[in-house]
Amino acid sequence: MDISAIYERKLRMSRLILILTVILSVAAASQAKGPKFNVDFSVGWDGCYRPMEWTPVEVGIGAKLSKPFGGTVTLSAQQDDLTRMTVSHKFVLTPDLPLRMPLVTRFAFAASDCMVQILDHRGRTRWRHKYELWNYGSASRRLTAVGKNELLIGMVGRRVFGLVQLPNNAVCRSSSENGRVYLKQKLPRLLPWDWTGYQSLDLLVLYDPDLDLINAHQGRAIARWVSNGGKLLVVLGGRHLPAEHPIAKLLPVKLGKLKHVTLDAATVNQWGCNATEGTKVACRPMKPKPAARIYNTAVFGAGETVFSAGFVGFGKVGVLAFDPSALKVSRPKYAARFWTRRFATLLGSSADKAGQRTISFEEGGYSDSDNYRYDYETGLAERGANAVLEHLLSIKELRPLSIWWVIGLLTLLAVLLGPVDYFVLKRLDRQPMTWLTSSACIVLFTAGAYYGVQALRAGDIQLRVVSVIDGIEGNQAAWSTTYAGLFAPDSDDYKLENLKPDQWWSGVAPVGNYLSSYNTDFGGRNIYCLQHDGSNLPYSMPINIWSMQCLLCESPAETLPITATVERTGEEVVVRITNLADCPIARGCIRLNDNMVMDFAGVPAKSTRQFTGQTRKRDNWNTLRGDDYSYYGYGEYGNISFTRARNTAYFARGTLRRSRAIEAYLKHGAAVVCVEYDQPDVSFGVKDRKCKTDHIRLVRLVVFLKEEG
Repeated sequence: MDISAIYERKLRMSRLILILTVILSVAAASQAKGPKFNVDFSVGWDGCYRPMEWTPVEVGIGAKLSKPFGGTVTLSAQQDDLTRMTVSHKFVLTPDLPLRMPLVTRFAFAASDCMVQILDHRGRTRWRHKYELWNYGSASRRLTAVGKNELLIGMVGRRVFGLVQLPNNAVCRSSSENGRVYLKQKLPRLLPWDWTGYQSLDLLVLYDPDLDLINAHQGRAIARWVSNGGKLLVVLGGRHLPAEHPIAKLLPVKLGKLKHVTLDAATVNQWGCNATEGTKVACRPMKPKPAARIYNTAVFGAGETVFSAGFVGFGKVGVLAFDPSALKVSRPKYAARFWTRRFATLLGSSADKAGQRTISFEEGGYSDSDNYRYDYETGLAERGANAVLEHLLSIKELRPLSIWWVIGLLTLLAVLLGPVDYFVLKRLDRQPMTWLTSSACIVLFTAGAYYGVQALRAGDIQLRVVSVIDGIEGNQAAWSTTYAGLFAPDSDDYKLENLKPDQWWSGVAPVGNYLSSYNTDFGGRNIYCLQHDGSNLPYSMPINIWSMQCLLCESPAETLPITATVERTGEEVVVRITNLADCPIARGCIRLNDNMVMDFAGVPAKSTRQFTGQTRKRDNWNTLRGDDYSYYGYGEYGNISFTRARNTAYFARGTLRRSRAIEAYLKHGAAVVCVEYDQPDVSFGVKDRKCKTDHIRLVRLVVFLKEEG
């Protein structure tokens, strides 16, 4: 080769290396000149959370900027044993003004880490950090898992009059065993902006709240959480409550003008305070609002109401009309007794049913001092969800192939490679060709096995749905919980369409009765969601061939598909059902207190039917005992046997709290109308794909009885 050609080639190579070096240097310099972010990260209610439930996450971002920076923050963490959820939120950071982003996600028990990233508008990573959530050293553990037999109480305001000592003088009572009580405080400005941020709480206490510090987004989030089954206690003090604030509208009572009253010792002692003398307090007397459903009050003197608790949607709200810090007690522990009795009024006076928790006074509190458990027992909601998921996964494409297919194919292959191959080649006098014929048989059987399994497993995309819609007569509080399973006949990135802006989607997977932190073998499924404007919507779901991705959606329901009236005259019940939907009601029943049930037949679409009959005693509709998932039977109307999905959807995650609220309504004289629809349309679908759908829709409507005679 000519020396000049070699020299010219080396010269071109040197120029190319120089150009690449300059480009990389410029890119590195531009990256170095980018904003340096200062990120704060906090999770849960002072680190407390319920595994696999929605949990608030606070991300604060600050940076020295010369111009606004637009980007996306992403949180990625294991949400259960099978699924890792990545939540994205778009933001704009202005110069010299830190930004606080209240987000919500789910964390599995013993989730090891949470990856937080900041991306620019082009999708380039500008900052990333992996926050450690769980390890075996208690000093650096960010998360404390709250068990099924424990209470998590959130608080905003002053921790006075025994609230500091409450966890040490109270226990959680449940149907199985006692547990500790957690009381965790947040500043008003740090409250979650979405109702899902409060889902881990059993009770929220607002102590003399300054509603000017709780913005409209936070107020609406609390109101939505209460309507979906949350419990709120508002302790009034000297601060003014703006009438237009969402929390003020939430109260079931009207507040009078502030005045000073003297509470006598007998009244105070009824609240467990053991007072020695009367106490003068600043009080705002209360009167029920029109149509308010008050179930507990405390009065003194001439009938002045100083405490009220009432139903608000599927939740409960209690109002204490004065600041109890002025009460005089003989010993500090009696202040804790005062709070346990107020809290028990909202949580329930007893815990005689699975999945229900309440609080009681006990000096010394819970005796177990180990706050860092290494195993976790799941509760009733997870057991109900497992049964619903069992229905979603019960398709023939996911069942194991029969062993006889394998035995038959191997036997056939052995026969072909053995006697058939030998006798055929011997007859043709081509025995040396056995290496070619045996190789051809193996190749053909391999291809046949692959395409044969594909023929057995392949087919349409299947979208299987179980949905529960709950509502209350004369109330806008209507909620929907949807379990969906998407079966993929081929590996691809699937996207849902026609989603509503206020829906909260997440992955869901079956879990065992006991979870252990020593088992860190998490699955590899992923779901990517965009969280913005009060919703969490999936935009990407990679699903492998011949597998199903299961999803859970929770959201307010715009309207109920039925209206109903119930009248009772003695033992006879008359129910009038109007079906507003475009598909028929297959069957239903009406349930009253004391497990009294009356079944009725179907109702055609867009029509009204009236049914008359007598109620009969049935087993408790919301009790799970081992493998007993009985919901209700249908006796004379065909003796229909519901699947476990139908039987347990009311006890699953997302519906259990509303079921407990309906149970409380029944005790106070209401009725609940339960119907099942016959394969209604699914409100969402898979983008650019045709799906085979299977939909079970269950609807419950709480109706207030009209009695005659």
